This record gives sequence, C-alpha cells and structure tokens, in this order.
Amino acid sequence: MLIESDRRFQETLPKVNNRPRLLVRRDEAGKKDRIGPAGRLECSGSIVYYSGQGFGIQRGEYHQLAHRSVSRHAPQRGAEVPARWWALVEQIQTLQAEYASRSEADLFDEWNALRYRVQSGESLTDLLPEAFAIISEQMQRHLGMTPYPVQYLGAIAMHEGAIAEMQTGEGKTLTAALTLCLNALPELGMHIATANDYLAERDARWLSPIYHSLGMTVGTVTATSSMSERRAAYECDITYGTAREFGFDYLRDLLNSPELKTSTSPRRQQLFGQEQTGEDQGLLNPRSPYMVLIDEADSILIDEARTPLIIGQADALEASLSEVCQWSATAVARLAESEHYLDHGPQKGMELTEAGRRVIRELLLQPEAPQSLDPGTAYLSSERALKVQSYFQNGRDYVVREGKVAIVDEFTGRISEGRMWQNGIHQAIEAREGVEITSPTRVGAQTTVQELFARYTRMAGMTGTAASARSEFKKVFGTPVITIPTNRPGRREQLPERVFLTAEEKWTAIVEETAVLHAQGRPVLIGTRSVNLSKQLSERLEAAGLDHEVLHALNHENEATIIERAGQSGKITVATNMAGRGTDILLSDDVVAQGGLHVICAELHESSRIDRQLTGRAARQGDPGSARVYLSLEDEILTSGLGAEQAAALRADYQRSGRNLQSAVRYFYQAQQRVEKRHERQRVELVNRISARRQMLQQMGQHANLNAH
Repeated sequence: MLIESDRRFQETLPKVNNRPRLLVRRDEAGKKDRIGPAGRLECSGSIVYYSGQGFGIQRGEYHQLAHRSVSRHAPQRGAEVPARWWALVEQIQTLQAEYASRSEADLFDEWNALRYRVQSGESLTDLLPEAFAIISEQMQRHLGMTPYPVQYLGAIAMHEGAIAEMQTGEGKTLTAALTLCLNALPELGMHIATANDYLAERDARWLSPIYHSLGMTVGTVTATSSMSERRAAYECDITYGTAREFGFDYLRDLLNSPELKTSTSPRRQQLFGQEQTGEDQGLLNPRSPYMVLIDEADSILIDEARTPLIIGQADALEASLSEVCQWSATAVARLAESEHYLDHGPQKGMELTEAGRRVIRELLLQPEAPQSLDPGTAYLSSERALKVQSYFQNGRDYVVREGKVAIVDEFTGRISEGRMWQNGIHQAIEAREGVEITSPTRVGAQTTVQELFARYTRMAGMTGTAASARSEFKKVFGTPVITIPTNRPGRREQLPERVFLTAEEKWTAIVEETAVLHAQGRPVLIGTRSVNLSKQLSERLEAAGLDHEVLHALNHENEATIIERAGQSGKITVATNMAGRGTDILLSDDVVAQGGLHVICAELHESSRIDRQLTGRAARQGDPGSARVYLSLEDEILTSGLGAEQAAALRADYQRSGRNLQSAVRYFYQAQQRVEKRHERQRVELVNRISARRQMLQQMGQHANLNAH
C-alpha cells in the first residue's frame, strides 16, 4: 500500500520496475538516511517514494509519516532540513491564512503582544510560527510577495544559527527579513552584514515598509555615513551595513573608550590627526553585540577574511618621501629579473641581488638622486617599487580617481573607500602613477573578520555558494551549513567550456557568440575580472557594432539602472564582479520565451565561488537561461595557480603539439583549486598570527586590538 500518494504526479516520475523513482532504501539494520525535504524518517526495512503530496512507505513499519507537501513544486536538492522544520512551515502558512482577514491595527497589536511575551521570558523559537506568519502577511500587503516554503526553511535555519545555502535567485533578501524581524523582538539590536554598501542601502530601503508596519526602526551604515548617522543607525532595531563598516566602527569605539577619551590624549591626536569635538565624541554603538546575520557569508567570512581591518595611525609625511618614491619608480627600470633581483612571489616580494644593489649604488651617485637618500633606504624603496611593478595593475587592483589611488576590492569589484596599502606600497603606487603622495600610516587599531563576529552572542548567515567551504565554516566559526532545496526545478544550461590558445582568439570568440545571441533577442551578461578587461571588451563590442552597457568601479553610480535593463531583449551588459552577488536580473516574458539570459564568464576568478555567483545570474526561480566559461592559455589564473614557468610550458606544449585544447580545461580548475588552497592557508596563518599577538599583548596588560601608544 502506498500512503498519501498522488497517482497523477507519480506518472510524471521516472519509473523503476514500473514504480515511481526510488528515493531512499532503508536497510534491515535500520540505518538512518536523509530523504529529501522530510529529513529523517523513522522506519525500518522500507522503500520510500516521493508522491507529490508527501512520502509513501511500502513494506515496513513507520512511526511518523513525513510532512504533507506545502508547495506544488518538489524540492530539487537533497535537503538537510529536519522534518520539524516542515511542520513549522505548515503552521506558518495556516496562521498567515488566518491573519489575512485581520486589519493593520490588529496585526500591529499582535506583533506588540509577541514583544511583551519575549520580555516575559518566552523563547523566540516558540514564537516563530506566529511571528513569521505576521511578517509574511505584511510582506503580502506591502510588497505583494509571500515567502515560498523554502524561504521559511532558510529563515528557520538562520534563526537556529546555521549558514543557509540557498541557490541564487531563491529570494535570500526576503528570507533574511523573516529572521531579522523575529530576532529583533528582544530589542537588543539586530545587525545584518551585506556584501557592499549598495546592497545594504537597497535592501534596507526595499524592506523598510515591512519593518515600519511592525513598529520597528531600520538604519544603514555605509562608507559615506557621518558619525551622527552611524550613531542613529546603531540605535535602530535592525541595522544594515558591511562587515568592513561594522569592524571599523568597533575599532573607533575602542579608540574612544574611557581610558582614551580625553581630547588632549596624544594617542587620539596621533590616530585622528586632531582633537575630537562635536559629533565625533561618544561611542557609536554602546550596545553589546547581540546577533549578526551575514549575507553572502562565504564572501565575507572566507574570501575576504585574509585581510585584517586596520585603522591607520598617520605618520608625518617626510619632505623627502615623495622624492624617494619617485626616484625609485624610475630607477627600477634599469633592473632585470634574475640578474638584478629575485621574485619571491606576491607575499614575500622582491629581493635585490648583489648586482642589483651595485646598480642602485651607482644610480645614487647621479645628480638627480635625492641627496639625503642612503643605500639601505634606496634598496628597500626599490624592492617596493619592483613589487608594485610586478603585482599591482591599474584597472585591476586599483584605479586613479580624482587624482588619488583607490583600491578595487578583488571580490566585489567595487572601490574600497578610505582603504590604503601598508608598508609603503600605497606610496610606491602613487609615485608610479604620478599623483600626489599621501602620508604613510602605521597600525593604530586592528581586528579581523573572525574576531569581529566572534564578539556577537549569535551569528548566522546565508549564501548561494557555501557547500565548498562547509568544513572551514565549521572549523573556524563552529557554524553548520544547511542546504535548502530550491523552490522550482533549475533550468540553467551549463554549456561546455571553450578553450583558446591566445587571449586574442578568446575575446574574438566572445564577441562572435554575443553577436549571435543578440540577433536572437536574448540578453547577454559578460563577466570580466577587472576594470581594464571590461574597457577592452567594450572597445571590441563597439567595433563590432554591438550596443552595450558597462558596469565597473568607475561608473557604479549607474548600477541600479544598468542591472534593471540587463534582462531586456537583446541587451548586452559587460560587468566586473559588481554584477555578481546580490543582483537580480528580471526577465520580460519575451526574453523567457527566447531562452532567457545568457551569462559568459570571460575568465576564471581566483575563487570558484565568484564564478558560480556570476553564472547563477542566469535561470533564476525556474526561468530558462544558459552560461558558458571562456578560457585561454594566456589567462591569469594559470600563472597564479601553476606558476609562471609551468603556465608558459603548458602554452608551449599545446602550441607545439596541436593537441585538442579542450583537454586543457582540467589545468584551469586545478590552478584555481591551488589558489583557493593557498588563500585558505593564508586565512589560517592570519588567525594564528592574530591569536599569538593577542596573547602577547594581554600578557603585557594591553588591549589586543590597540597598537599605538
């Protein structure tokens, strides 16, 4: 007998021996297996089939039948959610149906009643079904949207302190709002860290009608926020911002702590360059850290966690520094690799050989050399200039904007406002670009992403690409990853990679494929690794007569408009990582009929998660779409992962032998994996280094995050 079966749905399933598809076989020993959305089913010696309305059990005893389906769409992934979560989803939907007939005033009173129950000691988990039902009803009224069952699952997972892995396009923004509202009930200050300022402002603005309908306040903290605006934002029930801004505000508050608070403190004058008056006085966030929800958790907690958050202490700009940096930028043109210097890689940098030092000493004897420059300083300055020459590119690592060098974040493609490289690198770049040289900085206060979020009582997150970092999430943060099933079957067609011998051939092929799809009326999104490559591709498209739009760090002010149009028929959009995480490209009906959005990944990034986020822009929420990766044996990822020598040997081998280039695909992914492993080691080293430093400073009776004295 098949229990709770839907015979019509069974007819659409693949058949095995004339039966619906077998999902789980339980052995006679009673070993527990995961079975789709129902979690673990307590039975023995049974064969379980999905029926469309639930799970049927044949030939065996059962103690608890799994849930009745709450969505007409069968979950598309092996879910890792307990059966009790699905029961909660049914409760939420039943309650929301009851709330649908209630007035706004009634819903407001119901929400306030939940607030009082929390203050009386009732747990948030017990209140979850009622809270989610009220929030969902307000979402329907104010946004015209009701969460799907899988969105409830994601919100429950985050409430219970997990990283919810939800595929791109599954509605993480709405999912986050459920968790935020519930956990803001205790009025302790709920924070959400987004991937960038744009998403923080966008999401807070879009969801504000929901928060306001519940009597909750919402604020945002961005790079351009004033001190008074930051203070007001932290007083809100829900605060949107970035990990970077939350971290810097924590450091600012440390520097504004009672023992450093007097405006005449030399240390404060060192760190801030002036006495603190007016709006700069007082703590930005006097509350104890309660709970933080991290959007794009893999990007924030893993990809970007190799870089510590540092507030610099301004050094006096020596009159000779500009002259020394400019002289070194010119002098290194006389040096040749191997003969005059050794390249030890981007981490260790360059080392002058004896022959190289001899050249530098000879150059110091020339009339144009700074008179006060001694050989030791000249060696160090030249090694920095060589490192900049080899490893820092204008248009990739930074841009020159309004006469200043601005760092471009490698993971988001956006300008990192106010950030500077240390140890003289920033000044060496400024000298090379011929802009005004800024004062160097020393570390005044610092923390890491790991330290920052460890301060919170509770932490959770969500992302579309967490599975590959599952072990690191658990090891470093103690946070499990729960994969949430998709709402609709995925329809993205992942086309085979195309490999070319040279970058020139690759870019030509990208333009050709774009032209074909454009003629068919399909929109095309082309993702590049840098501002420079975006500009170069734009020139090629223009030469081919293809109208297009470009999105990168230098024209971010048009971001919302460009993304809004990217799904229109025949639209061509060239973008850096800015069009990856968090962007939702909506398709018109005619585009859906033509096959949806096509995404071209023009080159592998150093993190595979960035590539998956890019291709995930296509085929969202059951829409059709396709994606393809383009590769050339001149791509940067081969040099980064395999080393310059091995990458050159690989190119020479394929050029000489004439072998099928498709066989080279594996080398690109091997190189990417090596880079990811190297970055993982760097994150571990950073954690260990910061931990050792913390212990040393604590033993000396000093604060672990404060350096200047």
